[in-house]
Amino acid sequence: TKLILLDSLLQEIIKKRVCVMFISTVVYALFPCIRALRSDEECFEGEEAASRLKTWVFKELSLKQYLSTKFFEADVTIIGGDGPIWHIVNDGWNGIFYYENEEESLSGAGAYIYPDYRTAVIGHWLDHLLIEGKAAELGEICEYGSSWMLKFGELFGPIMSYSPPSHYSLGINPLQEDPFETKTVEVRKSSLDAANEGLFTQRIIEAGETISFYSGYIINCESPLRAIDRRELSDEEEHVRNMYNIALDLENDENFCIDLPPELGNSIERYKATLGHKVNHSFQPNAEFVLFPIHPILGSIMSLAALKDIRVGEEILVNYGYNYSSDPDQPKWFIREWELFHGDGKHDEL
Repeated sequence: TKLILLDSLLQEIIKKRVCVMFISTVVYALFPCIRALRSDEECFEGEEAASRLKTWVFKELSLKQYLSTKFFEADVTIIGGDGPIWHIVNDGWNGIFYYENEEESLSGAGAYIYPDYRTAVIGHWLDHLLIEGKAAELGEICEYGSSWMLKFGELFGPIMSYSPPSHYSLGINPLQEDPFETKTVEVRKSSLDAANEGLFTQRIIEAGETISFYSGYIINCESPLRAIDRRELSDEEEHVRNMYNIALDLENDENFCIDLPPELGNSIERYKATLGHKVNHSFQPNAEFVLFPIHPILGSIMSLAALKDIRVGEEILVNYGYNYSSDPDQPKWFIREWELFHGDGKHDEL
């Protein structure tokens, strides 16, 4: 049943144990928890709740065989039964969907929990696509037989919906920050002498974990970026124009790229919907570019994943994958870095 409620009243109900709710501009439909807890069932809060949930997901997948299905580029494993339904994305590395029952998992109220297992988007979903929702944090998890029942904290941020980028649109407001990234990374002066800004961690990152997202306009990689611009640019000016252009690594071999014009990518005052483009190059990286196929708002985009455990406050560095030996037309700064790393005249393939 849909109940018309004020935001303040909704927050009070959430605190009393509403597991999942549907958010609309004027209508809220509330779904109470499935059943009362037994006295012997344990509950955990905050960081401990996130840690327990993540451990359970990875352990559960290692112990049992579950039904798996393909959702675009993602492998989704379904864990369920008499109670909550879990849709685990790419073995838990790309987050999880949580629904109260099988029917809701097709169309209804649910939550997507980011790979930190703390940040969530709660709302109304249709086949894993967000119709409307808001961000929240996982507040508490309580045992539910061999599974868990979830409780979320206060909603925050703007109302969101699935809004994938295209060749003419960024999908969302370029200044709308991702709730996961705001708790995971920050942009500040790089530790590298030749660089300007860089991307730094705000929490401990484990090897394999998602660090940041990379989105922009989605274009065909062969499309000219200056189709009707008659100005002639030098090679170095062309490199500057293309500095935030990256291949979208889809499985179907479609030749798509993510492109951020430098006037957007150079300033977080103009674009901070994702922050992965702020990562600097290194031949000794601690991260890599990987496809993130199921972002709750942007859909299939690129991301940064950790190659090793990374401390709080450490700069994220990635190998850009340029190859000076096979393609000498590279930015001057990269040629200097290549020669410093490989030695004079040593142009081995990466």
